[in-house]
Amino acid sequence: MGLFDKVNQMSRNVTENSKSAAESSNLKKKIVYEKERIVEIMTEIGRLFYENPYGDHKAELELCADIDDRKRRIASMQGDLSMLKGYRICGQCGARFDDKYTFEFCGKCGAKLTSAE
Repeated sequence: MGLFDKVNQMSRNVTENSKSAAESSNLKKKIVYEKERIVEIMTEIGRLFYENPYGDHKAELELCADIDDRKRRIASMQGDLSMLKGYRICGQCGARFDDKYTFEFCGKCGAKLTSAE
């Protein structure tokens, strides 16, 4: 029975690793898409401003708000990706800490770290 238990455990490990790799790949693709979309929106903002530099810029401001939303989504996905890889990133200064760093505050700037769970 010991051999079968080892085989089952190895099978579970392989399954978990492949699931983690798939999730990581999916998050990376979403991040790239959001970044590409931000570039497209910025181009649209420039075009709108060029066509009407002295007019009402309500449309441009709405597009800026869309960019801000996308940047928040990117930050969230990057946090999820870092947790999959086994480390946390300080939201204040960007310092990186692995799972073994158990303190609740950043060792570089002192900001409170989000839970790794």
